[in-house]
Amino acid sequence: MKKFTFIVGLFFLIFGFIAFQKSIDNLVFLNQSVIEIQEAGFGEVSELELGPAIQRGGAQLQFTRALLVFGFVILIYSVIDEMKKIKTRFFN
Repeated sequence: MKKFTFIVGLFFLIFGFIAFQKSIDNLVFLNQSVIEIQEAGFGEVSELELGPAIQRGGAQLQFTRALLVFGFVILIYSVIDEMKKIKTRFFN
């Protein structure tokens, strides 16, 4: 098996999953902060200060999703490559 490819895929899959969960937690926290600030009567302040933070959080979420997908694709590639080697070894 391409051990290096498998390890890299596994690393990016695990790292992407952890980062993805943290990004979701951060966005939930920011949205709850906006709601609490709006309930307190400071609606304009929350949109001006937390709006860009929410946009950055969305971009971070997309990046971590890309890391997660990259790790998954690399992991599957390494497994399929090994399956092809096994197939040619036994059936040819």
